[in-house]
Amino acid sequence: MNPAKSAPLRKPGTRNSLLLGLLLQALFILGCDQEQRPIVVYVSADEYVARPILDAFTSRTGLPVLMVGDTEATKTTGLVERIRAEVNNPIADVFWSSEAFMTIQLANERLLVSHQSDTGRSWDSRWKDPDDLWFGFSPRPRVLVFDQERVSEDSVPNSLQELIDPIWRDRIVMADPRFGTTGGQLAALRSWYLQAGDEDGYEDWVSGLAANNVVVLPGGNAAVVEYVQSGRALMGLTDADDVRAANRLGAGLSMRAVGPTDSIGTFMMPNTVAIVAGSTHPDAGLLVDFLLSDEVARTLAESVSGNIPIKPEIAAEYPELMVSDPMQTDLNKAAKNYNSAVNAMIEAIDTGGQNAPS
Repeated sequence: MNPAKSAPLRKPGTRNSLLLGLLLQALFILGCDQEQRPIVVYVSADEYVARPILDAFTSRTGLPVLMVGDTEATKTTGLVERIRAEVNNPIADVFWSSEAFMTIQLANERLLVSHQSDTGRSWDSRWKDPDDLWFGFSPRPRVLVFDQERVSEDSVPNSLQELIDPIWRDRIVMADPRFGTTGGQLAALRSWYLQAGDEDGYEDWVSGLAANNVVVLPGGNAAVVEYVQSGRALMGLTDADDVRAANRLGAGLSMRAVGPTDSIGTFMMPNTVAIVAGSTHPDAGLLVDFLLSDEVARTLAESVSGNIPIKPEIAAEYPELMVSDPMQTDLNKAAKNYNSAVNAMIEAIDTGGQNAPS
């Protein structure tokens, strides 16, 4: 399969931005004064998770919020491209992303502005930008999803390295790494191999996956779960929250959090939040602080998403969510490997992969 040909990167046109701008103008015309105009937040987290949290913010503060999302397959990338396209006429005030690496790209492009958060100030440096341009919160683990009726738990790999064993040939699916959290996991893995002194380790692993005909799906992590649930794949790389969402609807799937080797835990992908450069809303920072609060950490932990609170004392309240020895990933350093990691996977699959099974 050649994902670059089968699923071209979607560049948002001006039509959506124009419609959103007209909507905001309509709010003004209908009588919203400048202080009561909504905080416009671009959100790539699932709506059923994000909407109640944003509603709670409005209930606490009286401040209206306009939530703007995108499609499941390209939601983070689509919103990032929209922020870039609107650089000369920003519409979003806040960006709440379900991943970190594209947020870091926006920070490097000076499309985010610093925010002094009392809560975020206490964050470990690996969970935030050194200049407070973004903050990470409530991560969830990357996992292998499988159906115990078709794969015995004893035979499930204990590491990602085991996926290149020929026994898994034609049995593995993953989401397109150019969109969402899959690319971030690849960047973290390449960074880990390099820090371990294995210059060729990541490329060898990618080549092994391609040789096993790993299938790249255009539908995102939810599509990975659906392929495993329907029996079209035996195992998939995805996010834990997508498995939980499917199980809430009766999927009955299992998951295992695994890292690059059996001695290293899985990669944890945080949500991120930032103020968009050019925002003039005086209360945008209040929404950022709310998303970093203990209240939201508990809400996300108790939601179907099952995100893990960053604060150890809050995380201890949810032992069922804990992950053993997760990868200690410096997100800013890993971000430098994002493009090379994703390109290596795309090139390897373009050479040796197959089309998605029907």
